[in-house]
Amino acid sequence: MVKSCLLALFTLFIFVGCSAKQDTFAQVNQISKNTKCYPCDSAQGFEAKIKGLLYISDVGINCCADKRTLDTGVALKKVYLHRFYDLKEEQKVVYIKNQKYYIDLNFNAIFYTYLKQELEARGIVVLDSNDKNSPYVTKVNLSFSGFTSKQDSLGLHSRLVGVLSLNDINRDKKFTLRTKQDVKGFENLSDLSFYTHLLIKQMANKAASLISSL
Repeated sequence: MVKSCLLALFTLFIFVGCSAKQDTFAQVNQISKNTKCYPCDSAQGFEAKIKGLLYISDVGINCCADKRTLDTGVALKKVYLHRFYDLKEEQKVVYIKNQKYYIDLNFNAIFYTYLKQELEARGIVVLDSNDKNSPYVTKVNLSFSGFTSKQDSLGLHSRLVGVLSLNDINRDKKFTLRTKQDVKGFENLSDLSFYTHLLIKQMANKAASLISSL
């Protein structure tokens, strides 16, 4: 039994590693560009065909540009991406046909990359630092708090939860963000890293939409 679990764990790491070598970020960005755009909160964008499979989410994968751009007459919003806390390693678990696998990904680093892209796409200035501690720069923190993922006879079902905090002269608020995905007919374990990236990108889309709306 132990030998079987170790083999499963080793196999998954190989799959994740191979996917990373193919640059998963590039794959996700290309899929996003190829997916018809809708406003992030439009139910029309919650379903898409990705890699030949029906993909169901709770936020648009590709948000239309005109819905993401701030009014040019308004002063540019500036944010500082401060700290993003990863899940604990024991939380990065997916159950494939009732067998436990670990996902070797840094959720916080992936989230940072997609959030930066989404904020800049909305016309928001992302600063590398806030050395002067300007009270007008929004400090952004996020802590991942939960992740569940399993494959059954219908496909892959994943959920992700995090707490986003925003702090500046006008606000000191925390928001719980949740997102989910269902991939109908999922079978190929080598795509697990790719679909986990998409799930994290969904969280980044929600965070960026929230930040731009304040």
